[in-house]
Amino acid sequence: MFVAEQVTSSDDRLKSISAAFRQELKDIILCISPFISFKEPFLLLPAGLRCPSRDYFPEKVYLSPLLNKDFRELDGRRKRQLLKDAAPPPGCVTNGVAVLPAAPRSIQVLPSHRLTSMRIAEQLGNSQNLAQTLADFRAQGGRIRARDADPFAQAREVPVAKAPVRAESEEERGLPQSDMTWASKMDCLNPVNHQRLCVLFSSSSAQSSNAPNPCVSPWIVTMEFYGKNDLTLGIFLERYCFRPSYQCPSMFCETPMVHHIRRFVHGSGCVQIVLKELDSPVPGYQHTILNYSWCRICKQVTPVVPLSNDSWSMSFAKYLELRFYGHQYTRRANAEPCGHSIHKDYHQYFSYNQMVASFSYTSVRLLEICLPPPQIFIRNQGPSNNSLMQDLKDFSQKVTQVYLAIDDRLTSLKTDTFSKTREQKMEDLFAQKDMEEAELRSWIEKLQARLLSCGLDAPQQLQAVLESVVIKKQSLCETLQSWNSRLQDLPLSGTEDLFQQEKGRKRLSVPPSPGRHRQTDDSKTSALESSPRNPSPVVQNGEKEDRYMSTLPSGSGSSSLLQLPSPGEMGAEPLSSGPCFPEQDSISIPEDVFDGHLLGSNDSQVKEKSTMKAILATLLPGNSYNPIPFPFDPDKHYLMYEHERVPIAVCEREPSSIIAFALSCKEYKAALEELSKVAVKTGAEDIAQTNSVGESRVKNSPAKPNEAAALPSGRASMDADPLKEPDGGDKQKKLAGNPHIELQFSDANAKFYCRIYYAEEFHRMREEIMKSSEDDFVRSLSHCVNWQARGGKSGAVFYATEDDRFILKQMPRLEVQSFLDFAPHYFTYITGAVQQKVLSRPPHRLAKILGVYRIGYKNSQNNTEKKLDLLVMENLFYGRKMAQVFDLKGSLRNRNVKTDSGKESCEVVLLDENLLRLVHDNPLYIRAHCKAILRAAIHSDAYFLSSHLIIDYSLLVGRDDATDQLVVGIIDYIRTFTWDKKLEMVVKSTGILGGQGKMPTVVSRSCTEPGSVRPWTSIS
Repeated sequence: MFVAEQVTSSDDRLKSISAAFRQELKDIILCISPFISFKEPFLLLPAGLRCPSRDYFPEKVYLSPLLNKDFRELDGRRKRQLLKDAAPPPGCVTNGVAVLPAAPRSIQVLPSHRLTSMRIAEQLGNSQNLAQTLADFRAQGGRIRARDADPFAQAREVPVAKAPVRAESEEERGLPQSDMTWASKMDCLNPVNHQRLCVLFSSSSAQSSNAPNPCVSPWIVTMEFYGKNDLTLGIFLERYCFRPSYQCPSMFCETPMVHHIRRFVHGSGCVQIVLKELDSPVPGYQHTILNYSWCRICKQVTPVVPLSNDSWSMSFAKYLELRFYGHQYTRRANAEPCGHSIHKDYHQYFSYNQMVASFSYTSVRLLEICLPPPQIFIRNQGPSNNSLMQDLKDFSQKVTQVYLAIDDRLTSLKTDTFSKTREQKMEDLFAQKDMEEAELRSWIEKLQARLLSCGLDAPQQLQAVLESVVIKKQSLCETLQSWNSRLQDLPLSGTEDLFQQEKGRKRLSVPPSPGRHRQTDDSKTSALESSPRNPSPVVQNGEKEDRYMSTLPSGSGSSSLLQLPSPGEMGAEPLSSGPCFPEQDSISIPEDVFDGHLLGSNDSQVKEKSTMKAILATLLPGNSYNPIPFPFDPDKHYLMYEHERVPIAVCEREPSSIIAFALSCKEYKAALEELSKVAVKTGAEDIAQTNSVGESRVKNSPAKPNEAAALPSGRASMDADPLKEPDGGDKQKKLAGNPHIELQFSDANAKFYCRIYYAEEFHRMREEIMKSSEDDFVRSLSHCVNWQARGGKSGAVFYATEDDRFILKQMPRLEVQSFLDFAPHYFTYITGAVQQKVLSRPPHRLAKILGVYRIGYKNSQNNTEKKLDLLVMENLFYGRKMAQVFDLKGSLRNRNVKTDSGKESCEVVLLDENLLRLVHDNPLYIRAHCKAILRAAIHSDAYFLSSHLIIDYSLLVGRDDATDQLVVGIIDYIRTFTWDKKLEMVVKSTGILGGQGKMPTVVSRSCTEPGSVRPWTSIS
């Protein structure tokens, strides 16, 4: 019964609608066959209510007046009134009112039919006119027609025409269907609308010249019972199965029909027709259609009998309906009990002479289409408890290794002491070393005990522990660097009195313990202040990064990066770089080990002291110092400046960690805020104004390198014109014309560079489309692994984040330039789709790009360097295990991957020809509502991409057997239809370079207009 209670939540409303539809479906007869019943549609089942495509449809998908409460009440009153009028008791009094006999019904007498006055002088079989007249007479019926006035006819039409079940929610009120009348809608519970059968018909042959394409592409045939597109079962067998002259409808196929497979698909079933030619006909039954069946379960065979006249005259559409829905029919006369469905479990055979037609029913697996979700969610799983324990164990070994090396150095230097002052200093250093080691070991032991006893299982807690370990590793590196500075000064500490300018300064007996957040006193500065945790310079111009990469020295371990003030500190003095650490064979006299820098000395004094130390270093042999190496791998870097969001350890093998570090630093946040302020003042958010500065972006884009010479490294480079401090007006002008942010950061061994394209736009877009925070995005990018995309044609380098949420792809320079021109339209399209209401939001299949970056690094310790342009996009298969993955372009030119038979797994990305060969035997079927969503997404995305001359892209399809879903998304939609792509299309289309003249993968815009896009028929 109809649920009349007021329900507030969307799930409750959907459940009430489903319950009402299920009840009405039980009370109504839609088929004349007694054992045929119809189940409710998929979208009204519990699985359909939870399917990913349900949000694209209104709450009331299937409409009928019977689902309208007001109409059902009027219809019930009408039926009761008609029953009373049919046989009213004479003279009966009800409620004190006498009920009079029913008035005689008004009748209408039609004129006589012309057959009654027609002279019949010939036989019926010889006169076509007589046969037509007789058929018309039978169709006309009798002459007397009753005129029944329905008192509820007008009342019934009022709610139907006035407001045909207005949508209950605001989202449904915006639909165009809400203003339509029931007369223009399809009543899904009207038996008249069920007197037809829609099937998906296809015909294919592996031996045909069309292979792997089907001879008859799948298309929907609507067969009206005993009407259009319907014929008798006997005529179908004689005309399309047993007629020797019947050939394949395809003009390119000459393969006999005996080698074809024809399929009729409806709902979750498929009736497959296969022909086979026998060596000799069944004796005694020449020119007679025979019929028999075979049970594939119990292997029983029915007797071979001729096809009766009733069966020959049966509607072929009704026969298919029985095969699809009549699963309750079983064998009646059977010597041995079978009990299996005659229409589902039996193969039915029809034979004529030497030809046999086999009709078999098989269940098909219906797949759901899953488009990229409008919003991205990152599941913060965090590290495992075991991995954290192993990391702490390794870190404890590193701590032991570091302090053993420090102890060995101090022990070797203690034998050379000649004075009590030196001995006291050495004792202080030993005490400081023991204290630091004890603090670290105590912290490690407490954390290990907490992990073992408390059993931290929450991902947030485990992630916090991991980040604290990263901070401690950074602190260990800083401490080791400070110890290297102290130990380097000890052999020459006897010469310090020659350069001391303040004799009465107080010696710092115990330096502060290591840590990332320490408060320093103006009179007592820790030696850690000299560590090369250089603040990242923020460059707000459009110069190439090659100028900055050219400043990276290859033969020095010093941190001599060009230091520029961040946008938030434009008026401040530039920060000086950290101290230079010599290589193993160098000789130098550093500053005092306990001071870290000369107190009260100006630049001239520092320069004079450095010069004198250098002279003494050349005169005093044997004072070279080999610094204690860092305990971590050379490609892992912990000596970076303070983080703003998440502590990141930069790894050269993981390019995403460079991006994560740049997004996490304070300088990026300051530059982003500056860009936002300038955007508000200059109106940079307007697309038209963004396009007006496109020319300046093109000049500074990676596709057109700047011809200016690279600036020399060091402090002198700060005087160059491009890096001078701009005034207020010039600064805003530059920021408005260049929406990119460039960052540099370094440690003692390596220097890094990161350019963030469209930093503010991507940041705003991520806020719109991500359910998770920016910190989760940075954490996801902190680690990545190489991702081998086997089977692809591009040859690009891919990386996948460790949590498998995002994919990083290397971009050629031309693609970067194309994206810079295309990006403003992309931001508008993606954010606009997310901001729209759910029901009015057009579905789209674009795999969202969350950032485009240029990174580079140069390591002077292992002499490695790299430059990469990377885009970060969502992983369409996040949290899934795909059985097969396809990269489709809609072309058969070089679109085949050779794989071992039966080993086509998700490890190999298959192409178009692989899909066509696969669906020949195992087609992929989707439901009608999925086809509607897919067509709408194709229309929306193709129109958007073609309007901006984006034509070279792929459709990525993954089959998830665990959920019976096809995950679909468009990738690689960066390249525009430039002159090189035009030349590629012309050359490949002519067949000069092979390919048998097949359509190339890159075509012009006219071939990609929404009106000319064909759905992938083997999927839909």
